[in-house]
Amino acid sequence: MPLVHRASPAWPPRIPIPASKERATKVAERLQVGLIGCGAQGQYLSEALVMTGLADLVACCDLRPEAAEQAAARLGFRATYADYGEMLSEAALDAVIIAVTHDQLQPAALAAVTAGKHALVEKPTALNAADCRQVVEAAREAGVNFMPGYTLRFTPERLLMKRLLDQGAVGDLAHVIAGQLIGGLGGWLADPAQGGGPLLYVGTHVLDQVLWVVDSRATRVFAEVTWKQEGGVEAGVDLTIRFENNVVAQVCTSQKMGGRYGWLDIVGSAGRLRTEWESNELYVESRSVEAYRHPTRIEVPMDPYLCPLAPGARGSMVAVKYLRMWATELAEFCNSIREGRPPSVTGEDALRVLEVTDAVFESARTGSPVELR
Repeated sequence: MPLVHRASPAWPPRIPIPASKERATKVAERLQVGLIGCGAQGQYLSEALVMTGLADLVACCDLRPEAAEQAAARLGFRATYADYGEMLSEAALDAVIIAVTHDQLQPAALAAVTAGKHALVEKPTALNAADCRQVVEAAREAGVNFMPGYTLRFTPERLLMKRLLDQGAVGDLAHVIAGQLIGGLGGWLADPAQGGGPLLYVGTHVLDQVLWVVDSRATRVFAEVTWKQEGGVEAGVDLTIRFENNVVAQVCTSQKMGGRYGWLDIVGSAGRLRTEWESNELYVESRSVEAYRHPTRIEVPMDPYLCPLAPGARGSMVAVKYLRMWATELAEFCNSIREGRPPSVTGEDALRVLEVTDAVFESARTGSPVELR
């Protein structure tokens, strides 16, 4: 049986994500933020932003006026719009959160950064790499931050996992096996025209995780795809990615599971690491770190890794499991703007994920591996 290590709140030391309170308080002005897309996810992200104490909610926009009015009444936005072009030109905004259907992410993001607004854009940020590249280039030209919403990077167990990996806990990286599964998709998530399907919905999360931990250029992709129905979205995807450093990753995503499950296994010459989605546990076995020479299960505490919340911060019970993770993501977004630096997750990261998803669909079409330039 693995040993159990219950980490105290003082262990391990805080890593620098997000910036410290001391640095944040040097900026007098709170960021003025707008929301594009007032559905559930947009409202949860706005709620998490309020919990950071780093920004004010100024204006929100949705094609459905009742959704914008609901968000304003619940969260305190001062103005509502049905057209984000009007909101971007009329409202005094520093930044926007964009949480719309997948096919509408890129047009909204491009409009926002072109208007000189920093943008946190829900993943996958676009339907393909070419569209994402337009936003990356426009944001660079405008001098604003474009941050994709890859929230798994802000979970305590994955942050500790990455720290141990960077410290050489597994030695030379050899294998990565990962997956992100979900139950049957409906509504717009079952519509290929709107960017539905498990690959773009949950699969991009696990692809970002794999690219993050391997930290090398993907050079070749081979995928086996099964389809829900002819002309529909995929039922499941199994793919292999070869990297420039000769690591090979195997990745699975599907809508065949009657629930939610995700995992990330990292194996190297000196040990292994494993995390699972919706669990704060990290499994470690390392021949290079004496403390973990035997298989160890770490119950990773939240406080050393997640941002401090504003005094009196309260959140919806519906999203309580994720609000502090989203708050940490949004604190990183705000602090990157306040400190004049790129965020820890960049538009280039989103672009690399979409280069792989493009290759997945091309490999499924041709039945052959796809070389990435």
